[in-house]
Amino acid sequence: MKAYGFNLRQRILASVLVFLCCISSVYSDTHKQFFRHDGSEITYYLKQRGGKNLLVLIQGSDCNSIANNKFVNETFSDIYPDADVLTVEKYGINASLPWSDAVERSDCPKAYIRSDTPEQRVKDYIQIIGYLKNQGKYNKIIMLGGSEGAVVANLITSQVNYIDRTIALNGGGRYFADDVIHSMKSEVPPEHINEAIKGFRAFQKEIRAGNHAGELEMSNHGVNWWKVSLGINQYKVLSQTKRPILIIQTLNDNSVNVSAAMEMEEQLKKDNITFYQYPGLSHGFKDREDVLQVTPIVEDIRNWLSRASG
Repeated sequence: MKAYGFNLRQRILASVLVFLCCISSVYSDTHKQFFRHDGSEITYYLKQRGGKNLLVLIQGSDCNSIANNKFVNETFSDIYPDADVLTVEKYGINASLPWSDAVERSDCPKAYIRSDTPEQRVKDYIQIIGYLKNQGKYNKIIMLGGSEGAVVANLITSQVNYIDRTIALNGGGRYFADDVIHSMKSEVPPEHINEAIKGFRAFQKEIRAGNHAGELEMSNHGVNWWKVSLGINQYKVLSQTKRPILIIQTLNDNSVNVSAAMEMEEQLKKDNITFYQYPGLSHGFKDREDVLQVTPIVEDIRNWLSRASG
């Protein structure tokens, strides 16, 4: 029974990591190289459309190249008029990694598993956005992120003062651990859920104490990712933000804890934060018939941006 709980936990934890968000890649003619402190290159794509504004799109936590999925490019890249579009690859990933819908994949790059974290993603985005901002080309910078990308977008917005508007899609509540347990409850058979939660809590405690070696891998993520993700207090992050943020939460979301997200909404009560809720839609914006219902959400985002900018 105990072995069953451990193996099942590995499978279930992966389900929380599944958010879409990627975009086709178009390099600018004047593509500049950026490097991290360890010498690795940050791969990014700047889709130039002659825009006076910059739209930054941030994908979720799955092990995929942002260059190899069309969803965001076809859905969100036009939410703000007259905008160039920036996307940034995660550590260790580039367009050579083929797209996969699998929640766990055997070809996930070891460099990604070892070094990718939300914190590293924040640093990468800030480095590139800061450079583009200092060029004086863009009047406004708009950010949109989904799932983990929503958390990354909120973190960036709380750390710099030049983000004009932020849209966070299905980023969950205060703590990622609540999202994991919520996801487990939707997937684990009732007779095994208590054991699975107990196993996850033990894992969480070990991560917090630093008892895991650097080679740990669970759900295509390494120990650094788990330590950072489990340590983020999103309520605290949002409490520190001053720029306008639109938080969107679908209410049939089995990947994040909807109740925790709504509780955080009630606790925040900040004039700069707007919450939109969508009953009957999943983490990936599908209804109970598995039909994608993203168009109304896109329209609401456009209208909010128009009002917020007016």
